[in-house]
Amino acid sequence: MSVTDLARRLVERRSRHPVVSLYLDLDPEEFATPPARETQVHSLIDGAKPDVEADESLDHEDKIALREDLERVREYLLSDEPPFQGAHGLGVFASKLDDLFEVVQLPQPVEGRVVIGRGPYIEPLVQAVQTERWCAALVSRDRGRVLTGSPSNLRERERITDDVHGRVKKGGWSQSNYERSADQDAEAHLRRIADEIYRLWRREGFDHLAVGGPEQDVDRFAQLVHNDLRARLVATRLAVDESSATDDDIRIALAELVDEENRRHEREALDLLAERLGQGERAAGGPEATLGALNERRVETLLLERRAARRGGRCPSDGMLTLQSDGECPADGTALEPVEDLAEAAIEAAVLQDAEVLVVERYPDLGPHQGFAALLRY
Repeated sequence: MSVTDLARRLVERRSRHPVVSLYLDLDPEEFATPPARETQVHSLIDGAKPDVEADESLDHEDKIALREDLERVREYLLSDEPPFQGAHGLGVFASKLDDLFEVVQLPQPVEGRVVIGRGPYIEPLVQAVQTERWCAALVSRDRGRVLTGSPSNLRERERITDDVHGRVKKGGWSQSNYERSADQDAEAHLRRIADEIYRLWRREGFDHLAVGGPEQDVDRFAQLVHNDLRARLVATRLAVDESSATDDDIRIALAELVDEENRRHEREALDLLAERLGQGERAAGGPEATLGALNERRVETLLLERRAARRGGRCPSDGMLTLQSDGECPADGTALEPVEDLAEAAIEAAVLQDAEVLVVERYPDLGPHQGFAALLRY
């Protein structure tokens, strides 16, 4: 099951009882060893216990269940069962009373934390979905390397070497023929790499293709990429030396390129928001207008400022979100349930209507909108 599908399923099965959501940071620079992970696990769970005991909204049965859930998560994470291999983060969701225990690998490091609420805490899951799958290709006239994965977890998939004649200075008709033959060999080599990448994309899929190598070879390779992949080809060249780059060099270069692409994506979304708001169409700015669009299921992209903390309310019968944390649902008169984290509730509503969620981290444009805005379908 994909992270997207799991996030949606977790939201759809809203729990009647409190849920433990634990996110474990597996950044290899800090938590590569079992002792480091164990220390983090104990710190997170021991830190959550006092919050359970102090929460007056929990009844006796819920507190007993949560104590057991926390210990069950601790026991699991200290066992040999968790899928640490290949993960940079882990999410665990547990509720004994709702028969819930889900574990998901995350492709990027996350902040280690425990959240206890009436439903699974999914914001880090949704942000993990935004971490798209990349293909990095290093090409030259006679060599090629192909890697795929998230920017922090690339894995080499192909290494292609072909016997391509070099260019020598002889002059005359024979030299011209020799160079033409060498160029044809180089073209065949680059086409072979392009074909392998297309087969890999058809078999496993990826969201973006970044290419590095000598400028002339990269330009020619870009012309040979299959038409189906043209839209995924990133215009910026991967800044690494094809002949000497290590795997770490490639990861660092790709991370820089991805940050640039994410910055561009945020800027384009914010510029489109400003344009549409100026025209008074297909956009919402501010918590009230954004929640109204979510309630009407019109949101195409939900834009949130990171840590846009705000309290609100939700109707337990129809899911309507409001800025009021008490009172009655304006639609059916049902008593509202308080929502401590309205941004999380907005993300859940967006997931249920297949909207993109974009947490804006690089620009302050959402400040005037109190951290909430949306691009709308209609």
